[in-house]
Amino acid sequence: MRRLGVHMALFSSVLVLAGCMESPQDELMKGVSSARAVFEEPAPEPNESTGGTDLYVPGGYELQDPSDDYNLLLTRGNEAFALSLNPNEAPDSTFYYDLQKAMPEETWLVDEKFSHHGRFGFTTVREIADERYELVVSSGGTKLSTITEQNAMRQNMNWMMETVRSVEASQEE
Repeated sequence: MRRLGVHMALFSSVLVLAGCMESPQDELMKGVSSARAVFEEPAPEPNESTGGTDLYVPGGYELQDPSDDYNLLLTRGNEAFALSLNPNEAPDSTFYYDLQKAMPEETWLVDEKFSHHGRFGFTTVREIADERYELVVSSGGTKLSTITEQNAMRQNMNWMMETVRSVEASQEE
């Protein structure tokens, strides 16, 4: 009888843990919601500067020496994040979004646009390989992209939007 109680307790624990796991779609939607909230909040203060661009880089990420003033690389371990800057674009620019949509054959798991106080932003996600995703986050003339795994998607959407917003805000000043 005692053995049955142990098995029932173990089975109950597994059910509880399984109930706590989120589906991939739920995780994506929470990431989008987080990115939208960051987009609508005041931009974080820049803590890095390179080539006349001020930006916020979260702890643990490194800004690599740029090859030019408009294409920067952020890294964390073996992850790389490409930051593209187009200073000719206004905060309400849809330039990078239009480029994303130029290939209608692409299938996007996430394609969310944001607009707030005269600014335009977006986040897109597409699967490029088994459990590998291209994530793009943008605000006005600033775009940040990476290849990521699903379990890092929400966190990446959040800090990436903070970073692109910090660039846009510093250019508006």
